[in-house]
Amino acid sequence: MSYWVPIGAWIGAAVVALVVLGFCAYEIVWKAKRLQGDLRTLQALNDQIAELRAQVTAAQQRVAASGLR
Repeated sequence: MSYWVPIGAWIGAAVVALVVLGFCAYEIVWKAKRLQGDLRTLQALNDQIAELRAQVTAAQQRVAASGLR
C-alpha cells in the first residue's frame, strides 16, 4: 500500500509541471502577439517620421533656394 505514495507524488509533480508549462506557453504566445502589435505601431511611427524628415528637408531646400537665410 505504501508504494502508492511515490506514484501519487510523481503524478502530482507531472500535473504541476504540465500546468506550469501550459502557462508559460500561453504567456509566450500572448507576449509575442503583443510585441508584434507594438512593432506594427512603431513601424507606422517610423514611416511618419521619415515623411516628416522629407518635408523638413524640402522646406530647408526652399529656404536655401530663396536666399532668406
